[in-house]
Amino acid sequence: MKKLLTSLTGSLVTVALIASCSPATQQPTSSDSAAASSASGIRIVKDSGGKDVEIPADVTRVAPTIGAFSAVTAMLGASGKITAAATSALSPRFKATYPDYEKANPKGFDTKNVEDIIASGAQVVYGPDNVNEEHQAQLRGAGIAFVTIDKLGTVEEMSQAFTIIGNILGGEHQKKAEELVKLYQGNVADTAKRTSSLTDAQRVPVLELRADGGEYSTINSKDISHEYIVAAGGVNVAADFTANGQGTGLAVGTEQVAAWNPKMIFTLSQESRDAILADPALAGVDAVKEKNIQVCPAGVYLWCVRSAEGALAPHWLGKILHPDLFADVDISAEVKAFYKEYGYQDLTDEAVQEILAGEAS
Repeated sequence: MKKLLTSLTGSLVTVALIASCSPATQQPTSSDSAAASSASGIRIVKDSGGKDVEIPADVTRVAPTIGAFSAVTAMLGASGKITAAATSALSPRFKATYPDYEKANPKGFDTKNVEDIIASGAQVVYGPDNVNEEHQAQLRGAGIAFVTIDKLGTVEEMSQAFTIIGNILGGEHQKKAEELVKLYQGNVADTAKRTSSLTDAQRVPVLELRADGGEYSTINSKDISHEYIVAAGGVNVAADFTANGQGTGLAVGTEQVAAWNPKMIFTLSQESRDAILADPALAGVDAVKEKNIQVCPAGVYLWCVRSAEGALAPHWLGKILHPDLFADVDISAEVKAFYKEYGYQDLTDEAVQEILAGEAS
């Protein structure tokens, strides 16, 4: 396994990739078929595999199958259209930020149950293709379209996901999605540009480590956080790790973590941070010795996963890994501006600090 990536090349590739993945090149806009929609009452959108899916011309009731996509939908101004959702993944902060959601889904219909989706009156369901054929047949029988969005491991794929959701929602929401993609790609590109001159020796060995029930897991190069790490001037020490043959949520032992010896670890909760710091098997790891265990920020959703708030993650990581290169970046100001635009609220300084600390809400 490679201990270090050729990170400079990785950063340049990231910039090139971002430059090539505008919304216009990924998904045709729904306005392309506006005339046909008006006449037929349907529109055509493409899923993440390029398959055409028929949806109603006017989409007013949707069911995102994962929490992150409920957050994206809400950030595009359509929280009042979510009639079913992955309810356990929606935080109190999400519900407080988007009160129209609970008005649209007062019975708490959950997308893990096909019966709930049908009862909710949803017109379109979208998310990873983890709905079995029997349930998809039930949805089709109820006249509900399913749009697969399951490519979420790169900046290009995340941009495509935001674009597809905008296309499903249509109208002003589609324009909002285009703006989100522009901001997202721009922040990643800016981060990569700032770190592009770093040598391999200057790049910081980083590990995303999740602790749950005494077990640890990590992510390799197939996860979106890998791109954030590389852009921010880090080296994902687990980039080539292939336990269980999966791209994310890879089970990992403490001996392997110690062998990687990352200088910085970031994790997804304060509880995970406490567990990592208290584990005697990890006491010799540099990040643990230096207490350089960072908790991923969390707004209406976690930043370091497949979420719209990933637009903020590269600058956040960059300021931690190379503060001198990001001295002019005011993360608190960026957070306030982002949630004003996509969360429709003015955040207090206290709320910003809670978000940056990854404190549960």
